[in-house]
Amino acid sequence: MNQAAPTVSVLTLGCRVNQYESDALCAVLKERGVRIVPFGDPADLAVVNTCTVTGESDRKSRQMIRRAAQNALHVVVTGCFAQIAGDEIASMENVTFVCGNSGKASLAETVLAVLGGSLPAEKNGVTPPTDEGSVRLTLPSPQRTRSYVKIEDGCGNRCSYCLIRFARGPVRSKPREIALEEVRALARAGAKEVILTGIETASYGMDFENRQPYGHALADLIRDADRIPGIERIGLGSLEPTVLNDYFSEAVRDCAHLLPHFHLSVQSGSSAVLRSMRRRYTAEAVLTAVERIRAVRPDVTYSADIITGFPGETEEDFRLTADFCREAEFLHLHIFPFSERTGTEAAEMEGRIPVRVRRERAEELSKIGDEIRRNLLERYVADHGSVPVRLLVEKNGGGLLSGHSEHFVELKRIPGRAQVGSVVPVLLEDTDGVICTGRVAQE
Repeated sequence: MNQAAPTVSVLTLGCRVNQYESDALCAVLKERGVRIVPFGDPADLAVVNTCTVTGESDRKSRQMIRRAAQNALHVVVTGCFAQIAGDEIASMENVTFVCGNSGKASLAETVLAVLGGSLPAEKNGVTPPTDEGSVRLTLPSPQRTRSYVKIEDGCGNRCSYCLIRFARGPVRSKPREIALEEVRALARAGAKEVILTGIETASYGMDFENRQPYGHALADLIRDADRIPGIERIGLGSLEPTVLNDYFSEAVRDCAHLLPHFHLSVQSGSSAVLRSMRRRYTAEAVLTAVERIRAVRPDVTYSADIITGFPGETEEDFRLTADFCREAEFLHLHIFPFSERTGTEAAEMEGRIPVRVRRERAEELSKIGDEIRRNLLERYVADHGSVPVRLLVEKNGGGLLSGHSEHFVELKRIPGRAQVGSVVPVLLEDTDGVICTGRVAQE
């Protein structure tokens, strides 16, 4: 590459969808002769793809925008925080342009124009997040060990604590054949694992003209992807628990390449708190759904998002959540102390919990999560001492392999040699309660 080529750095905050969109941007820029450099290195232009899921996300977004301005002549800001706070960001030092999520479909052209000396007439180019362009972005070549396929954008839920529906707009689904062709292209390029993801992945197809019941279009897409030669593992982005219905469970049963691990956007184990959050299920319904999948795939594992200290959450509610997590046996807990988001119903609710208590509950639940994980991993090692798991190799070096099994268990220090991105059988030998170790099995 010519050293005189323009240079761009890209920083991505937040979810897998943001990462996919950043990867798609970088792929186009590389094709057009731009050199992508690490964020923080001197660059002609820096792109910051922001997140606004919590107050901490906003703080981190502001911090990274300021850092970008220290090393780049121009800064372009996009993503969910940009969608919500366009005017604020446009006033920050060195920010050349702000575009929301709708602008991502044409972001590469905007970046190229700025690099060519053509600056936008207005800094704040945020428009309502309702376009179809961003959901039609494709990324047909692997950018990392596991390949993401964005199948959906937007959210139709009205959770009382969340701004994402304002930042991402209504549900827009990638047409089924376009999504499948993207998976085929990834398979032809050598990808072994694909993750079908979205802002509300389970709502895939709910905007189609021939709309089916919730989760059916996603299950059908999984079935089609499962038949694509070369793809060995199919994973899913975060799911609403109610998608684990009978129709979906049949796809789990029938699709050999679907990974037996699901991340659930649960938020609480108290039905009273869930009602206040405007979630569409009870704690009991989640447990029923979890067991429905276990009935057809007994080795399935789960992870979950949990919010502690939501307004009105009593000590009893918190105890119910802790007991719920133990009963569901979540392998991983992603725990967030409640964060008030201006403009949401929850920010104005009575019964506000002190920040100290929110954090204390998060810490206590984290310890409970550690205990659950250790117990699960000890059983996991016992079950797979003679029956191998399948390791997706994410790192290799010094004769040691590391990565994740099909159950999203982290494996490290596995003696052996294999290419990054390959899948190898591993017999487990030990666990420290966080990761597992073992040896490559002979097939």
